[in-house]
Amino acid sequence: MNDDTFDDDSVADATFEAAELTSGDKDELNNAPQASLSGRAETDAAQALVTHLADKYPRHTGEAKTAKGYPQIKRKSGFETAIAAFLAELLQAYGDDIRGGWIRCSLKKAEFTGKPVTQRQFQNVRDTWLAAGLVETVKGYPGKLAFGNPGPSHGRMTRYKATVRLIDLCASHGVTPDNVTAHFHVDYQMPSELVQLTSPFEPTPKNAKANRLREEVAELNAFIAQHPISHPTIRHIGWVRKFHLSNHPDFKWNKGGRLYAQPTARKVNYQSVPEATRLDMRIDGARVAEIDLGSSYLSIFYAWNDQQLDLDDDAYADILGPTKLDRDVAKFWINASFGNSGLIKKWSKNLKQQLENKLVEGPVALPFDPQAYPLKVVREKVLKRHPLLERWGGPIRGRVRDYGDLMFAESEIIIGSMQALMREHGVPSLPVHDSLIVPRTKVKLAMNVLTEQYRRTTGMLPRLDVSDPWDF
Repeated sequence: MNDDTFDDDSVADATFEAAELTSGDKDELNNAPQASLSGRAETDAAQALVTHLADKYPRHTGEAKTAKGYPQIKRKSGFETAIAAFLAELLQAYGDDIRGGWIRCSLKKAEFTGKPVTQRQFQNVRDTWLAAGLVETVKGYPGKLAFGNPGPSHGRMTRYKATVRLIDLCASHGVTPDNVTAHFHVDYQMPSELVQLTSPFEPTPKNAKANRLREEVAELNAFIAQHPISHPTIRHIGWVRKFHLSNHPDFKWNKGGRLYAQPTARKVNYQSVPEATRLDMRIDGARVAEIDLGSSYLSIFYAWNDQQLDLDDDAYADILGPTKLDRDVAKFWINASFGNSGLIKKWSKNLKQQLENKLVEGPVALPFDPQAYPLKVVREKVLKRHPLLERWGGPIRGRVRDYGDLMFAESEIIIGSMQALMREHGVPSLPVHDSLIVPRTKVKLAMNVLTEQYRRTTGMLPRLDVSDPWDF
């Protein structure tokens, strides 16, 4: 179960709409994954850490928040089980830029049925750690209870995040967010909703279109489950498909639509790790390669304007200069503009941070000085290479397009290719938004399928780039 409904009767009137929360904060909170509370210690170091936490911060009782000993060994054992479960997922979430390190936890008794942690055990750990400053929280809120209630249409579970104090304490025992998967095991669960509406977050309707989309995702999940994915740290249990801008007047299940791998914890999610890491995966024991839709958004934009993007030239190289940083800045400005209602005109604080984060993700962290790349100059040079971009923000084929339209076209190409590989050839594949991972023996087949699906969707041909570390 993964429905984000309020179920914490200890919360009074706190909501995600609190004045002190920025839009970025709310995005992080809304993206917080639901904890399965199934983590367990796998190493001596992890067990020693759990025992230390139980001894140093024993469960407190009553309003006085006084700690008592454990009259029964069974009670301490249960407390330690809950500590391991909570801690494992707090550490895995920590440092996640998209979700801000937050997780959400259900307090419905039904959610704890058949699980190693009881509702009471989790509440004991939560209350103790909140009092000790080991976790921070943003309280949830209820949705409408009746007609005429002025509250929101649906509620939110309370969010939790590890504090620096807890991270430091864990590090003193040799357990960190970076190595947590080596010390703790988590039995992950799929969300109950396979098709989700985000930006804004809304419940997915129960209608014919949504049901068909659910069936398509379920079919892909059932197929990939038949093909073991092996890797020392990566875990995969399925996908959910997320659509965006559902409140847009043009929305007809045609904005967003990418598949997002589960679980979402960054260290175990193949879409979140570096390319070199995910290319160490095996599918059915076979080595893999990754096929990328080169300049994906830009090529789709060209196709919307009935033009073919040059397949031979790098669309971003040598626009601003010969260096990798020059290329990265040009690419970032183009894609950031696609995420905006028009071409970007200034380096905002948020944009600079996004670009710096992308530069750090590479093998070598590159410095970025906005003054070295005045946006007036960037714009002029990019438009000299790609004058078609002047049309972004205006009507294209009868209406103004946005990032959701670009993402949807891309998702249709990727998902259509996955379905063709599955249904017609029995070949498994793993999407990484604008690329597909396939067994390396199936690269040529997958490239043909991607090319045909791209042609059907856009009327043009794609540039396909293959990353194959085993191609010597």
